[in-house]
Amino acid sequence: MGVQSKGHIDLRVKRSQAAIRSAVVSLLSEKPTQDITAKDVAERALINKKTFYAHYPSVRAVLQEIENDAVSEVSGIVESGDVSTPSGLSKVLAQLKALSADGASAFGSLACTPARTLLSERLRRELSGRLGGLSSVSSQLSASLSSGVSCAVDFAAGGIVSLLASWLFGERVMSEDELSQAVIQSVRSCLGAVRSMATAPTGDANCA
Repeated sequence: MGVQSKGHIDLRVKRSQAAIRSAVVSLLSEKPTQDITAKDVAERALINKKTFYAHYPSVRAVLQEIENDAVSEVSGIVESGDVSTPSGLSKVLAQLKALSADGASAFGSLACTPARTLLSERLRRELSGRLGGLSSVSSQLSASLSSGVSCAVDFAAGGIVSLLASWLFGERVMSEDELSQAVIQSVRSCLGAVRSMATAPTGDANCA
């Protein structure tokens, strides 16, 4: 009896959280994030404010959770695939495209709202960190040169994510193969710049 009761409570918690998340996503298409209140969410989710605060401390916390799940979904697809070759990257891109069209996924739900701008920034930071680890040279560089490398990597990451985002959100029409070639070329260009900076005089390696 106790186990069944606990299971029933857990199910109610999951349903309430799902309703809250769905309400926030729905409201994102109607008003700016900062204008969405707990009262708005509670009314849309057909719950009271007390129930909302029993699960989340703020509307921003709900959005943060959805963003985290969206980033995890994307990372899971990227990490499980082979992104080092054009054909492998094309398969990963096809999976990401399907994910963006899946309204039941965290990524897909945000892809249809203005919150995708924030999501793109989160993904840019994630990719920047990954690109930074592609070259063992970076750990051997001086502080000034490392600053230059950081700028190059951040610039490349921003461009790649911008390209991916515009494609995933339907703003750029390209095939998976065409996009994979463009992304791989961008990464190679970034790493080529890093190698050039590693052999250039230190005084020339800082950001402009």
